Amino acid sequence: MKPVSLSVLTLSAALALAACNTRTEDAANAEAEAAATVGNSEANLTPEEAGIFDKLFADGKPTRLALEQVHPNGGVLKVNAIQVKPTETIVNITYVNGHTRPVDLNWLRNSKRTFLLAENRKFIVSPPQLNEQIEVESGATMTGDLVFVGAVPQTDRLQLVLNESGSTSESASNPKFILDIPTPATAWSDDGSKKKSAA
Repeated sequence: MKPVSLSVLTLSAALALAACNTRTEDAANAEAEAAATVGNSEANLTPEEAGIFDKLFADGKPTRLALEQVHPNGGVLKVNAIQVKPTETIVNITYVNGHTRPVDLNWLRNSKRTFLLAENRKFIVSPPQLNEQIEVESGATMTGDLVFVGAVPQTDRLQLVLNESGSTSESASNPKFILDIPTPATAWSDDGSKKKSAA
């Protein structure tokens, strides 16, 4: 067998070292690309800048209220909060039924007699599908949101009317309530998207 020259061995070793270095660089590049991909994925999870809907009404949060009215039948209506949105207004209420019978807060549900009044315009309640008359059992306490449909014009006062055709008697199962709700300027956006009275 012919002897292998030293130069051939040296060249082979150099080629092997170069191949090893190439694999090391490829692995390093792959790791860097993977890290960049993960970083981009995490960056995509960052919430976008808040829009006008988030700026409505105290940064999108309901404004707290503490209003109360007692009915002659023993019922107590409390208004806890209000939130004005571009297409609806939400009023959070608590009702304590002190009557001996169940009562309806949206009596004759198709008569459109439970509403918000703003600048002589009515915004009708959109009742829950499973309880359209908004019935409250005797002795029960109910807390929930009343949703009134439509773009409410900016005003310093709204009027909440429950059962406009209802009764104010001690035996009423359709109690009538009329309650003034002060609405501060923060109820509407102040970033140029402030709602105006609809034409």
